[in-house]
Amino acid sequence: MRIHTSGRKVRLFNPRNTRPNYLTDVRFRDTIQIADVEVFPIRASGGVSPKMALGTMPTRPALLVRINDRSGCFGWGEVWANFPPRANLHKAHIIDDVIAAHLKDFTYTDPREVLDALRAELSIFFLHVGQAQVFEHILAGIDAALWDLTLRHTGISFAAFMKLSEPSALSYATSINAEDLETLIPHHADLGQTYFKLKVGFAEHDSVEIVRRAAMLCPRGSRIMVDSNQSWTLAEAKSSLQAIEGFDPFFAEEALPADAPIAAWEELAKATRIPLAGGENIYSIDHFLTMTRAGMRVLQPDVAKWGGVSGALDLADAVPEDVLIWPHFMGTAIGQLAALSISAAIGQASVCEVDVNENALRTRLCGSVITIQDGKVALPSEPGLVRPPDIEILTEYLERVY
Repeated sequence: MRIHTSGRKVRLFNPRNTRPNYLTDVRFRDTIQIADVEVFPIRASGGVSPKMALGTMPTRPALLVRINDRSGCFGWGEVWANFPPRANLHKAHIIDDVIAAHLKDFTYTDPREVLDALRAELSIFFLHVGQAQVFEHILAGIDAALWDLTLRHTGISFAAFMKLSEPSALSYATSINAEDLETLIPHHADLGQTYFKLKVGFAEHDSVEIVRRAAMLCPRGSRIMVDSNQSWTLAEAKSSLQAIEGFDPFFAEEALPADAPIAAWEELAKATRIPLAGGENIYSIDHFLTMTRAGMRVLQPDVAKWGGVSGALDLADAVPEDVLIWPHFMGTAIGQLAALSISAAIGQASVCEVDVNENALRTRLCGSVITIQDGKVALPSEPGLVRPPDIEILTEYLERVY
């Protein structure tokens, strides 16, 4: 799938709009010197936790980063920190102790230059300490912050920079708890959303029954997806997916562990009519492409876990035409806006997930910026990638780093 201006045939699942090719048609021009990076580990209590096969989230931890340049401009990004409960503090310490010194006074034009330099300087260090994927989480948040900073410094919004004819992204409802199906599916259908992703794979809930109930609630023309969070063996995945094929799910997410043998993914793809999806635990374009060859049809990069904005757009330029990119995300409004921006850049074939559960870090931190209307979320019109958080509200949720 490419982001481009030339016409191409309709994609496998959805028609899409043509978009500029990021690699050739849109480029940053300004030279920026980084002054410093700040970390903001935050946590919200209350709300409603999404229930997953891996466990529940008793609170909502998150880690925001702000990168400042020498002109006084700034950019915000988010580093994935949902699990374990104090992952936000751990990664904040790493940024302060290891990353910050390498960012200070670095001069760049394109955010990739910063990430390339950090990988060259620090990859062996993080390999040595067994934190290679944590390093990728941090790089992802830094990339988004650099996009926000660079766009704000240039005085242009993401939508204008990418020459988007419609500055909004399609969204779908995700992480609907079994006990909330009857309430939340009709509510989100009224918001114009037509895709609903269900968490399955629980010991206490029958997956077929969850899907059956959801199917009864979905309006005509809507589709269901399922996510088992890597909890099934190959045998369990085969039997579980075959049992729900009659409900015609749009895709099955992480039906196997991300590191399962390629042969297992190939066998599962042949054993079910349901398209396979995954990507929140994949950490390179080469790995994504390997998974497409194994039968994965929907790729789900997480803007806060790998690649940031740059990686997702590069992936969109690399994947085959019969593969979709539907960004994964669960966190604050900062990362959510970045994920939605990726979908908007890719076009009508891309739909971004938005958690249905109450989370003040998504609905309060940056105001009402994540508002769903006709199934879409409008991107910010002001310069930058994201809407900066309200500092007073941010302070309410702030945790001490030390």
